[in-house]
Amino acid sequence: MIDNIIEDYKKYRKKILKKGYEVVGIPLTISFFVLLFSTIISFFLILELSNWFLLLEIILVIILLKINKKVDNSLKISWLNYKEKLKDYIAYYLKERGFILSDQFRELSIILKEKSEKKYKKYDLNPYLAMVVAIIIFALSLLTNDSLKPLIATISLSSIFFIISINPIVNIYTSIFINKDSEIIYELASIVDELYFEVSIKEAKAEL
Repeated sequence: MIDNIIEDYKKYRKKILKKGYEVVGIPLTISFFVLLFSTIISFFLILELSNWFLLLEIILVIILLKINKKVDNSLKISWLNYKEKLKDYIAYYLKERGFILSDQFRELSIILKEKSEKKYKKYDLNPYLAMVVAIIIFALSLLTNDSLKPLIATISLSSIFFIISINPIVNIYTSIFINKDSEIIYELASIVDELYFEVSIKEAKAEL
């Protein structure tokens, strides 16, 4: 029964939710990815051509962060609208299947959260990456040639930047491709929690 509830929720969710690029708009989506690509390219230009591209990199990162904030705000506003629809659907769906007592909602929420936790996978690479960064910096510090110091500094910064980026990239990948089911189940559990509190309040008022 629980699996049927989850599968039906997924189907309805997929039916009503728009894709991210549809919510924020094609122009803003294209701008985001163009800026992201330009930021990566300018980073390599710092290494290959001139440190003057560092200024361009900083400007691009600032613009990218501002656009990312706009994208996040658009997605949050959109989600609030969708959440009400999903909540109404689940309330009606569960009522049709005999969920009328607060204890039933609470038990369902607990089971859903347990299922979500079992499916969730997280990779924390930060301790290992910190060790790698420390080793790189220490190894480069042993080089005493003054003419190589600018190159050493550039390599150190680029290595740190690259290594620090790995963990978020891995977590984004797991979120999109591995933990999607876990997140949807937890989302459903959160909606059931809200319904549980609402039903609990109604039951408490009825007892007065």
